[in-house]
Amino acid sequence: MRIYIFILIVILAGCTNRQTDINYEQILDVAEVRHHQGESLSEDVLLREALKYYQTLEPVDSTRLLQATILTAYHYWWNDETEKSYNLLEPLANTNKDALYALFDLAYKDNNYKTSHAYLCKIMEDDAERTFRNYHGMAVLNFFLGNQKECERLYDELPQYIKTPEDSVLYFEKTLPNHADALSEYGKQERAIEIQTQVLNYFIGKDNWYVAKAYLSLARYNILLGRFNKAEQYILSAEENADEYFYSNLAISTYMQQLKSILDYAINNRISVMEWAHFGNTLQGNASKNRDITEAKREANRNLAEKNMQITIQRQKDQMLFLVITFILTLTIASLLLWLRNRKNKFLEREEEIDALRKLLSESSESGDSNKNDRFFKKILLQQLGVIKIATSNPTSANLELLKKMKKIASKEVDVDTLLNWNDLFQIIDYIYDGFYTSLIKKYGAVLNEKEIQLCTLLKANFTTKEIGVVTQQSVRTIYQRKSTIRQILQMPEAEDIATFLSNKSQ
Repeated sequence: MRIYIFILIVILAGCTNRQTDINYEQILDVAEVRHHQGESLSEDVLLREALKYYQTLEPVDSTRLLQATILTAYHYWWNDETEKSYNLLEPLANTNKDALYALFDLAYKDNNYKTSHAYLCKIMEDDAERTFRNYHGMAVLNFFLGNQKECERLYDELPQYIKTPEDSVLYFEKTLPNHADALSEYGKQERAIEIQTQVLNYFIGKDNWYVAKAYLSLARYNILLGRFNKAEQYILSAEENADEYFYSNLAISTYMQQLKSILDYAINNRISVMEWAHFGNTLQGNASKNRDITEAKREANRNLAEKNMQITIQRQKDQMLFLVITFILTLTIASLLLWLRNRKNKFLEREEEIDALRKLLSESSESGDSNKNDRFFKKILLQQLGVIKIATSNPTSANLELLKKMKKIASKEVDVDTLLNWNDLFQIIDYIYDGFYTSLIKKYGAVLNEKEIQLCTLLKANFTTKEIGVVTQQSVRTIYQRKSTIRQILQMPEAEDIATFLSNKSQ
């Protein structure tokens, strides 16, 4: 039976695991890709569950736990839960570089340049982190913090830290343009024009996005120098190189419109309402378009989420149904096997009991002087049970009525207590065994019950345990238990024979 219980537990565990099976690794990997693409993680609510999972996983998967912690921190940040975001990362900042980088990045995104600068300084305490990218970030932060000398020094020294092709790309895409804008902010327009021209010449024929941006910056520098005609030429060049993506960028398109308005005012002493109205309509149209696209995406996501929920619910229902059916089937099979085993055991026990009766009958019919008292008592007892009478009246080995009588006794269809007259049997025991019963009652009648006294008399007549079980309709286990009880009451050793012990006491 234990094996069936074990199988059932395994099935239950397997079904439970299937119900709670979530691929947290896939959730983290998908979120990681979206995070590096700059996409919002506000809707990635399963990141919270992934973090809980890896916090309790044994053994600890430190790599996945760190990944889940950082991504969940960004998830909180996207949902304006900044305090939760920082609270997740700060305990790791002293020991983990990735967590420190995340804190630096979040502080920068929150325009908290002082805190961001502190995190970056801590990062760069490690010589291995004194990279071109980090020095670039340090220059930008010093610009926003108003540290002009440190900002210029860092920008001037940055080229010596270029080590990789990626550093070179960053140098032309961001470092040089930022350096030029910083110099312009500090009033050094000619130097700014010189650096921005390097950017322009580098990207011409390669990337019109950066070409258009460089032309806009050159236009601004020349406006500040009062070179309005040259600035106007640069704005026209920016418009020629601008693509759809350029105009879809709200910051860049607004910046260009501002420069055009400033230049128009500087040259013509006016601000064109028509230009701003056209620009405003364009922004409104783009905003409306983006809003419709966003709403359509949300609706699609809601529908997809609803379908996924329905699929999940149906899957859980199917798994629960499978669990119930499996449980019922397993329980039914186990019950059937248990019933068959018990039935087989009962059949075997009945056959053994019938064999015991046959042996009793055979022993009672033997001749000779040895054990004649035992044979006499067994014959009297079998006569009371009706077995001897049947055997005598129908002296055939295949007598069906005798077999039927034995089967009834063995299967307890006949109550032997209604057949056996124990008072007569006790008198016979007294007669053939020199007052054994009377002595037993005199010494132990107060401590032994009726069944125990019957057992003692049968043991005295040399009945085996199996034979006693048959004639008293008790199980072998019950007989052994009664023997142990008798030995405890009589305070005799466990291995000593009860009949011998009582016979010696009666002398």
